[in-house]
Amino acid sequence: MPKLYLIYKSFILSGLALILLSSCGPSYPKETLVNDIEQIVKKESGCDARVSFIKDTVYLDMPMNTIVSSENEVFSEAITALQNGVFAVTRIALSSDADIKIIVITAFDPEYTVSLRMIQNIEDVKSYFYQRISKSDYEQRQLIEIEGPDTARQSILDRHYVGQEEFVGRLIVSQLNMLGRTNPFLATVINSLNLKYGSIYNDSIIITAKGTYSLVSDTLIRKLITEELNKNIKKYKLFSIKYVRILSKEGTVVMEVPAVLN
Repeated sequence: MPKLYLIYKSFILSGLALILLSSCGPSYPKETLVNDIEQIVKKESGCDARVSFIKDTVYLDMPMNTIVSSENEVFSEAITALQNGVFAVTRIALSSDADIKIIVITAFDPEYTVSLRMIQNIEDVKSYFYQRISKSDYEQRQLIEIEGPDTARQSILDRHYVGQEEFVGRLIVSQLNMLGRTNPFLATVINSLNLKYGSIYNDSIIITAKGTYSLVSDTLIRKLITEELNKNIKKYKLFSIKYVRILSKEGTVVMEVPAVLN
């Protein structure tokens, strides 16, 4: 679904100024925040969204009748609903006394055959608006996850605190998978791996290759992971992360990529 990333970048960037300017208005108290978000999302997108908080992570689940067409293209209604959800929650988060750091917004169909998730780091939004980071840098911080029928339901039900380390780990996987969707030269290699974020273990980001791992592509994958790992460790100052470890679907380590911070 290469069009999804381009559409997402377009609407998220065009709406940031409006979001942050409107954040100067009345505050949304944390005591009523769940109800406030659900009401505003209902008004602006027509979705009966469900909101939950885990520490400073807010989850917004948006059930929709249809997400993708038979041609595997994202319906405009789904994009619009996600757009409104992102804008609403970000706007509220920036004008609330609640401590919100990560926003996880997911659209999914009733049968859980597909889910589209966008994860937003509030500090990235602020940094872009106040010109501490460039437009291109902000675009590289966009995190999109797509789940199919085997994993959609489980991923939606898995609500937990998302720390900075996990955000960066999922961002690295998202960026690698997006390369597979938008770069025809890398598509075969990356898509065949079917990379999924696993966990943070000690000083390592654990990623699982659900697909097929080939020694032929080892050098290329290592190079891509090294670039994303080094770049994001520096951006988010996560110097406690030392490695990315790729596990096979059987759970064995097939690749270990160290951070190289020169």
